[in-house]
Amino acid sequence: MSEKKVSLKEKFGITGNKILTSVLAGFTVPFVLVICSVFSVFFSNSSQFAFTLGDFAPALILISLGIFAVITLTLIFTKGTLRGSIFTLCAFLVTAAYIQTFVTNLTFQGLPGDGNVGIASKVKMVINFTLWTILLCVFLWFGILSKKAETGKSVMSFLLILVLVMQTVSLIPAAITYANEQTTTDTTDQNVKKEVFLTTDSMFELSTKENIVVIILDRFDDRYFQALLNTGSPYIDSLEGFTYYQDNISTYPRTYPAITSMVSGINNDYSGSRLQYFEKAYSESPFLKDLKSNGYKTNLYIPSYYAYDNADVFGDLVSNTSAAEGYTITSQSKLIGKLFELSSYFWAPEIFKSNTIGSSSFGDIVTINSDAAKYEMTETKDAEIYQELVESGLRTQNNKNTCTFLHLRGCHSPFTIDENCNPVEKGSVSSTQQTTGCFKLIDEYFSEMKRLGIYDDATIIITGDHGALDSDSKEYGNENLTGLLVKMSGESGTELKFSSAQVSQDNFLATIVKSAGLRTSTDYGRAYDEVPEGETITRTHYFQLYTGSERKDENLTYTIEGKGTDFSNWSITNRENIGYMYK
Repeated sequence: MSEKKVSLKEKFGITGNKILTSVLAGFTVPFVLVICSVFSVFFSNSSQFAFTLGDFAPALILISLGIFAVITLTLIFTKGTLRGSIFTLCAFLVTAAYIQTFVTNLTFQGLPGDGNVGIASKVKMVINFTLWTILLCVFLWFGILSKKAETGKSVMSFLLILVLVMQTVSLIPAAITYANEQTTTDTTDQNVKKEVFLTTDSMFELSTKENIVVIILDRFDDRYFQALLNTGSPYIDSLEGFTYYQDNISTYPRTYPAITSMVSGINNDYSGSRLQYFEKAYSESPFLKDLKSNGYKTNLYIPSYYAYDNADVFGDLVSNTSAAEGYTITSQSKLIGKLFELSSYFWAPEIFKSNTIGSSSFGDIVTINSDAAKYEMTETKDAEIYQELVESGLRTQNNKNTCTFLHLRGCHSPFTIDENCNPVEKGSVSSTQQTTGCFKLIDEYFSEMKRLGIYDDATIIITGDHGALDSDSKEYGNENLTGLLVKMSGESGTELKFSSAQVSQDNFLATIVKSAGLRTSTDYGRAYDEVPEGETITRTHYFQLYTGSERKDENLTYTIEGKGTDFSNWSITNRENIGYMYK
């Protein structure tokens, strides 16, 4: 008597309900963790990327379909504890990721990895990891170990449907906003869109005539320089003719809008978008026009997005610009991998967030079609600049005066260069070591200026665009001072001087105008050295506060009466709702 053949349906216990729950889990995992995650980040921050939706969306959808097929078929053709475990893990991952995304979005907006996100404390990491572990145990208990596992799986199915609906609802507005933005742009051929950008051209070129050199160390907190002084660093000796201002206050606490404000002299009132502010600031700036009328060639080495979007905003006032026609994707697989890595910041546990990347990480994957190199402030840029400076040195031209704004990554975390300005593993060095490395670069730069005989008469300022923030979402608990060192033209051969004058970035452009002897009809106010020590000055600092779940940022006006080193002199005198500060 022949054995009865067992069908696949009978062998694996395939039922309609099993197929439905398998499809549900198989679809929700890639939809939430890949499609919604990546598309949400791209839709909300498309202006930061040099590529378009069409460059990755079709391939990303195919990958998601592949993941869907694998999970769905695996769940259909497994049974018992194995199937229950896989289904439970899918439900856990989707639910935990959604909760983590919600929590992350309470305190952070924009893109991570570009220096606007701090690494979570160890305590926060431990608490977050513990909560993930507890949630996993709960899911495993109700999905596998409990006597009511079937009920538990029904609840998990409901959670998968709930998260699916919630993610879809949250993605739709971002997609609509993105689509509306695209209708205002000519998208008939995305690969020939014109971009004007700031290049690295003339970075190591100064003038045999007059020179203005401004070296901006990102997040150059005054405490970092004090720590450097305490080490007895030999690089302090290279600061001949400099004065260290120990009570300097920046106008803003972040690169946007600090750099634009410093270069243009025009503050941001947050009445419009970033692009509108850039257009207003650079077009109305009397300073950039004065540099040109005084025979200066101005070179800006400042980051895109935070200081400009398209360099055509500078017109003919800046020399190191170049136009590109389109871009090239060197590896679509790497592009998608980077996008996933970037977007996973929002749903990954805190313990993994310190490894997140930023939009600048796409530079070696999306290349501009141009012979000129774009200036980007990457984590390794300072080390690269130092190495090139050592190898090639500075050179001079004798056609025009030169004004150079060199914005280095400086003292920004995560710390990635050592005291010798060599690149190191992220987080393996201290703030003092990285600051020392920056001043090693500066020491080499000054040595080259002295070799060329152009140091003594140069106007040189070393400062930060802002100090270091303890928190983006809390009011200050202590004073916030920015490092400042100034060498006026003609000053040289003397040791570093110290001043306790109450100064701020309001004195920045006036100092350049005075030292360089610029002819101008604009009153820029008092220079740093015109503020007497002991004089009580009223200064202003604007802090943009992330306000959590309402996602409406506030602009806090801090008024400082007297010494900025005494936090009791800091008070909030105005609060203004500005919506999303990076709009």
